[in-house]
Amino acid sequence: MSNYPGHFFATSKEGQTTYFSEPLSVSPGTPFPGSSDTEDTVLLAGGFQQNHPDSAFPLSATLQCNGDLTTLDPAALTSLAKAELNRFNSQSYRSYGVDADNRVTVIAKNASTLHSFIDTYGGLLKIDPILSQEYDSELTTCHDIVVKNSSDQLAVHFKVKQPIDFERCTYCGACGPVCPETCLNEQLFLDFSKCTLCKECITACPEKAIDLHVIETRELTTPALLLLEGVDLQLPENSENIYTESDLPALFKNIFDTEVEEVITWDAAICQYSGRLGKGCNACFTACSHQAIQQDKTGVGIDHHCCVECGACMASCPTGALSYKRFEDEHFIHYFSDFSLPPGATVVLGDEAALHSFWWQNQRRQYSNVLFLEYPQPAALHAMHFLMLFAMGARNIFLLAPEANGASNQVTLSNSVIEQVLHRKQTVQVITAVSALSALLVQAEDSPAPDDSYHNFSYSNRRTKLMEIVRFLAQYSTTEPEILTDSSAAQFGVVHCDADKCTGCLACIGECRIGALTSDGKSYSLSYTPSQCVQCGICADVCPENALTLEPGLTLSKSFFSQQLLAETEPAQCKSCGKIFGTQKSLEKVVSILTGKGMWDKSDDLLSYCDDCRVINLYKTGENERANRTNG
Repeated sequence: MSNYPGHFFATSKEGQTTYFSEPLSVSPGTPFPGSSDTEDTVLLAGGFQQNHPDSAFPLSATLQCNGDLTTLDPAALTSLAKAELNRFNSQSYRSYGVDADNRVTVIAKNASTLHSFIDTYGGLLKIDPILSQEYDSELTTCHDIVVKNSSDQLAVHFKVKQPIDFERCTYCGACGPVCPETCLNEQLFLDFSKCTLCKECITACPEKAIDLHVIETRELTTPALLLLEGVDLQLPENSENIYTESDLPALFKNIFDTEVEEVITWDAAICQYSGRLGKGCNACFTACSHQAIQQDKTGVGIDHHCCVECGACMASCPTGALSYKRFEDEHFIHYFSDFSLPPGATVVLGDEAALHSFWWQNQRRQYSNVLFLEYPQPAALHAMHFLMLFAMGARNIFLLAPEANGASNQVTLSNSVIEQVLHRKQTVQVITAVSALSALLVQAEDSPAPDDSYHNFSYSNRRTKLMEIVRFLAQYSTTEPEILTDSSAAQFGVVHCDADKCTGCLACIGECRIGALTSDGKSYSLSYTPSQCVQCGICADVCPENALTLEPGLTLSKSFFSQQLLAETEPAQCKSCGKIFGTQKSLEKVVSILTGKGMWDKSDDLLSYCDDCRVINLYKTGENERANRTNG
């Protein structure tokens, strides 16, 4: 391609940064050229990384598309280039290579099938073959096969008939000729499918080297197991390294040298899954169809070897505990502190491939009031991203994604909120065909600009930011807010508390890491902010009095965003030192339980003391008893 429209963000030898454009001669696969001004140091350029993977500086599809296809002026493009550079510089994640391991244990019922597989794939795979039924002189027939997990591999336990003791055998040849079924061949292989257990071979052996009933127990460790022709075995629960013939592409994918990029990370501090209890939010686990997400006693684990970066887990995470390192939530928010979104703009979100395709088809067109923003995996986007754009002034948001996957629920939620506030339908749209986008952009050019826009670029976590934005939007609602109860609003709702049952033990507080439940340690009150609740249910599960219940649904009413008092109880004060050591209700409950079991002595009320005073009183009681015995 000649006269490629180059867009550069560079720094001069004086240290000043500037944006400029100049034509280039460049084509895919060639090194991306720098600026013609040799005194400038290029920091970032418009372009497509997939065309020039070895570029000496970051290439921004966002800058290329906006520089060529929109009416943004140089000042706006300068701000956009700065935001893109900050975004690229903020990316930080672990990356490493994994060496090939082409070992695989293959189990088949039929010897001819197993031989055929070895002939076909033996040059590609290092095969440990196992027969589960027939007998073959070149293969091992195994019985009682058991497969277990062993660290990051599989352990295959099995039993093998071993009739020949090779330490005793002198290969004298006495056994072979006497076998009436000719089932003992010259390699000393005994075909038990022919053997009638006549024992002629045993009688003929002068060294007593044959025993038809000897069985050896063996174990084979393997990184992968392949089951042919419907071999049926009891398999471990986690069977991600176990394949069938239909899974061969997946097997081949995992046996070659690979580069692993850990672009998804987990933050236990705001995750509402409790590994200790095995309860709580499982949105990411349910969303992942690639067995890349595990939940265990340590919390949430990510198998980066299995992860295909589909985005489903990240879109489903209500708190932001799963973070996308290619474009983190926090950096998405701060992006727009560097670049101001034009009022009433149409925002097109897509990955590099989709934007590249659109750019290629529309190079000689320009669209007014449009922003193209490259997002590495559009299916990972959350309602927080969409509503943030809308609150900042976007009036149309097009998600350019052939497969929206997990983002579809987030699109529905975003549209439901916007429709309830401003009665606008389908503000956020998923566009599956690049060719359909051009007409939509033309139609959107006359979208009205907002009267006010959101300008708060602070960030703590995804849920807090989302509800801050929703609250900002809710102020424009002119109708009585409805309660959204569809599947897209399943991670919102309220917690009800039976104040008569609640003893103020505050067990629920310790499991609410997102801060929906809070307490005042002085008054032993339990408060609740509905907008923060993700309806994980841990609070209800740990409540010893079953005082808490959940009610899902999202409403834009003011009370939904305000802290509410759920329960308050009188503190229990030590009758000796006055220290508060619990709640009166908890104390009364313990007394009630002990009384019911005949274990309560009202005259020796040690429960009304704090821990320190209780020990002192126990010691004094013991001293008095010893003194009484001495005096007696």
